[in-house]
Amino acid sequence: MSDVNMEKFAMPDFVPDRYVKELARSCVGGEELQQQKENIQTLSEETASALKKNVYENHMQFIETATEISHLETEMYKLSHLLSEQRTVLTTLSHASILGNENALSRESLDNHDVEAERAEEQRKNKLNLITEKVEGCMNLLDVPDRTLLHDGDLLEIDAEENTALQRMHVYLFNDCLMLTSWISNRRGPMRYKFQISYPISTLAVVNVRDLGTVKQAFKVLAFPDTRVFQCNSIAVKKDWLDKFDVAKKMYIEKENSKQKKKEGQEKPRLESLESPSLSVEELPSPQITPLPEWLADVTEELDVLIVERHFQKTYELMVSAQKAFNTEEFKTHPQKAEIMKRIDQKQKVLIEILLKELDVTHNWSPRGGLQSSRQPVMILNKFNMTSQACELFLAVCSHTVKVHVKGVQLEGSINTYVKQVGEVFFCSLSDALTEFITLFPKNKVSAFIVWASMQLRILMSQIIKQVFTPQCALDSVLECVESLREQCTLFCEFGLDLRFQMNSCLRTPIIKALKEYKEKIVDSMKSKVSEDKWTPVNMHTKPGVNKFLSQMENLGLILAKFIINETWVDLSSSTIWFAQSVITVQKVGLNLVTKDMMDVLDECIHAIFNSRLKLSLGNDSSYAQKNFQFILDTVMPLMLRLYKEEVGYDNEKLVTLAKKFGVTVAPPKKSNITKYTSNEYL
Repeated sequence: MSDVNMEKFAMPDFVPDRYVKELARSCVGGEELQQQKENIQTLSEETASALKKNVYENHMQFIETATEISHLETEMYKLSHLLSEQRTVLTTLSHASILGNENALSRESLDNHDVEAERAEEQRKNKLNLITEKVEGCMNLLDVPDRTLLHDGDLLEIDAEENTALQRMHVYLFNDCLMLTSWISNRRGPMRYKFQISYPISTLAVVNVRDLGTVKQAFKVLAFPDTRVFQCNSIAVKKDWLDKFDVAKKMYIEKENSKQKKKEGQEKPRLESLESPSLSVEELPSPQITPLPEWLADVTEELDVLIVERHFQKTYELMVSAQKAFNTEEFKTHPQKAEIMKRIDQKQKVLIEILLKELDVTHNWSPRGGLQSSRQPVMILNKFNMTSQACELFLAVCSHTVKVHVKGVQLEGSINTYVKQVGEVFFCSLSDALTEFITLFPKNKVSAFIVWASMQLRILMSQIIKQVFTPQCALDSVLECVESLREQCTLFCEFGLDLRFQMNSCLRTPIIKALKEYKEKIVDSMKSKVSEDKWTPVNMHTKPGVNKFLSQMENLGLILAKFIINETWVDLSSSTIWFAQSVITVQKVGLNLVTKDMMDVLDECIHAIFNSRLKLSLGNDSSYAQKNFQFILDTVMPLMLRLYKEEVGYDNEKLVTLAKKFGVTVAPPKKSNITKYTSNEYL
């Protein structure tokens, strides 16, 4: 840095090209030249940093100075207005002179007043035209003859819910409206701001916001249906804005009062002209009109504030109170009743529109508040005799809630665990929806909930069926998933709604398809296993292996202890053991999986598996193969017939016919103990 002379850069006659040539001539080698370049670059960065620091230090002074200038401009405008009023008073006094003649001074004052009025009007128009030139897409500010600028300045808009900065705004406050504009970043020409929206002063309500966290020196503008929060740079700026809003409100109220007085002044002579000439002054009636209470006269403004603040229940109660008050004998014929009732009807339409939007899931509805967040809008809509529409929207909210909750279950681990969790979440959501529905709606709307719940169950079952009923999923896993769903559905019946029939109807087709596919797999595998079987006993190698095998077969109902030879050998072939396990498992799982209307499908599957196996044994003359064949006929088939009847209550007719065909003795049905009568006299 010592080689770079900063005074050279500050000289008025500094020429960059000449400086670079001198520097290149004096430097020896590229390294020294590179060092000089780095020194100049470092100097540039330090200078830029110093400039930024100065700007930051003086930034608040710039803003406060601009605010003070704007404030002084407003004060000058008020002073000019007061001077104009004083001139008007002096002119009036001069015209009311005792001598009754006009003097030169009064005429001169009148002329000066006219000149001042013209000058003030010209300044007003110039200000509005200047604003129009700065704001892109600005409305025509000269449309209103007496529109004047009260205040303007830069404000930072804050998110009303998250309390985060949104954008920098330039706000204009006129005597009749508030205009919001945003800054144009890449502006060209005189346009500095872009028009956003304009709010009439009559619909505005300004509320002070307490300092909280990072939000300080802020105020809230309530303009139905919007709520805007703006942050000021200092307390003085905030106070200035609030004062100007008060001035704008007072000017608006004075203007409305003057219009009302003028209207009453025009109606009074008209009423006097309609009076009967035959009546004397003493005979003229003087009707006494009871003035409206303050709350009833300002009911529409109060409704606006309540709607903006989202106090919907208080809004409804205030509407009902106002309507009851106007139906009393005291205010039934009041001249202001029609106008106020018309405004109340308009506010009622606005409230209904907001409530419908609150229940509309397409408008960024969030399930975080639960179904309880929809309770208040639904109850108010019911009071407005909009039960059907409220019911439809509430069920849409329930659908969205159920969908979000089910979607939140992650597929982790086995499919059985996932289906169990999904079933619990679904039926819990359904029970919450039913409880809330019964609380909100009359009994004649329960049918709508039943239709909705059935549709939601069909949607859920279609999703689960795609994940469970796949070729890779074993039949016992399918049974476990179906049993968990049926258990949850049975528990849901305690709430007074039975959806088991709808669930079984959804499961009928995939269960039948799964049984038939499983049957085909067993038949195909059985052909290969029988053809490849060596027809020798199976070695379990160890005693624990034998014990485990006996335990597994005992769970299926087969006691095979007598078939153990030489401690570790099973006197059955591998294909026979596999067949016994497969066919008994199909029957055991199938009886728990199917319903009564699907029993014929299960019977057909068991018959087809058995028939295929018996046919394969007919062509094999091996003594050991015939021994296994006899084991199937004497042990496996009677066991299956007995287990089937114990589970269902009647015989498997197709399997009984097949057993009789191969000479298997079927146990006759037990005799009944009911006493039979020898005569029919007791019948």
